[in-house]
Amino acid sequence: MSEAMISESIVEAEWILQGYWTRMRYPYQTDKSGWSDIDVLAYNPESKHLVISESKVRGPKKDIFAYTEHTKSTYGTILEYDNNNYFSFLESLPKICSDKVIFSDFTKMVKKLTIQLVSNYVIDDSLKKEAEKTVLNRVHELIPESKAKIDVRL
Repeated sequence: MSEAMISESIVEAEWILQGYWTRMRYPYQTDKSGWSDIDVLAYNPESKHLVISESKVRGPKKDIFAYTEHTKSTYGTILEYDNNNYFSFLESLPKICSDKVIFSDFTKMVKKLTIQLVSNYVIDDSLKKEAEKTVLNRVHELIPESKAKIDVRL
């Protein structure tokens, strides 16, 4: 647990230094009436840029997973390689980006949306853009009605 908290604090500090308002551990009610949270929210009210940052560790905390040409040829895309472990957070985006979860009118308040995912994955530099595009495409599938400009940081 402490490793995740440290990484979340580092992510929060990065956004604070850029002038964003931040909130760690932002709670929201799931569709099944349970509760979850967003590790770090960062918001710039002038540009209406919202950052949703999630930290996940796959497997034992000391493990590091590498997405390389070899793992790509064996498993496929980064999402297929992940098998809905780390990237399962993406499935929450339709709920998170709906009205009355973060903002009463999400579309009015968010013109740019960044999904930042922090993990124990190392993505080979030669595959980074492809992996980000794959995840971005999945985000667009999950929230197709979004009018915000969306980007992904892995």
